[in-house]
Amino acid sequence: MSTALLLLILFLFACLFWYFYFRRRETKLMERLQAMIDQAAKGTPQLDEISESRFSALENSLKKFCNESLLTGQNQEAQKNTVQELISDIAHQTLTPIANMKLYTELLREDLDTHHDELRTIQEQTEKLDFLIQSLVKLSRMENGIIAVHPRPETVSALFETLRQQYTPKAAEKRITLTIAPTQATALFDPKWTAEALGNIVDNAIKYTPAGGQITLRAVPYSFFLRIDAEDNGIGIAPEELNNIFARFYRSFEVAEQPGVGIGLYLSREIIQAQKGYIKVSSQKGRGSTFSIFLPMP
Repeated sequence: MSTALLLLILFLFACLFWYFYFRRRETKLMERLQAMIDQAAKGTPQLDEISESRFSALENSLKKFCNESLLTGQNQEAQKNTVQELISDIAHQTLTPIANMKLYTELLREDLDTHHDELRTIQEQTEKLDFLIQSLVKLSRMENGIIAVHPRPETVSALFETLRQQYTPKAAEKRITLTIAPTQATALFDPKWTAEALGNIVDNAIKYTPAGGQITLRAVPYSFFLRIDAEDNGIGIAPEELNNIFARFYRSFEVAEQPGVGIGLYLSREIIQAQKGYIKVSSQKGRGSTFSIFLPMP
């Protein structure tokens, strides 16, 4: 009887020993896996040498995945930097020639009594190229961190006044009414860059709203965000294109005849997101569009 009891005790002791042994190994393994995941989430995974004698198959798989993800991320970042540097260099090198082209075109128009149509075409194309280069410069500098937004509490009325002065003459040329609803609201935003972002939206609204149309700017405060609506009764956007309009260089085939390079809305979204805001759009084909910018409240 005593022998059986002793064997039972030894068996229970062996079970407890193996339980705590494997539990400890499992705990250490989970700690290592958690540390690897935490490092990977920070973008700096620990890439120790893999040894089958030390790590489990699961840990090996995770290490290989982190290694491949790190290399992929590094390659993508290097490619992005190369593209950004190229864009910046091209933009910088073309600024002076474009400025000279605009200057000499104006001088020719003043001195010549003929070829006005040809000179007007040259000037329009030069201005289009100038707009593209200027947009690329802004985008490149923002994505490279050379220019940063600095949100602070600002009145929306001052922002609206800037846009009214800038875009009322352009709207009047097309006999479009630009209406700005009065507001006492404030929000957290960078005045210069937010005017750039909202201005791109207003400029598009003028471009794609027929003569006699209406564009309205209004501010709607919420508890945590302020919504700025830019509403028009222009040509609208097809449902299948709504997910594409903020892509860089995207332009619908239906507006190919209109001037533009497809970078304004992309830049607007980048500016607003840099200020911890976001943009939404609702539209009906042939009935107009409403672009809504959401900015944090102070």
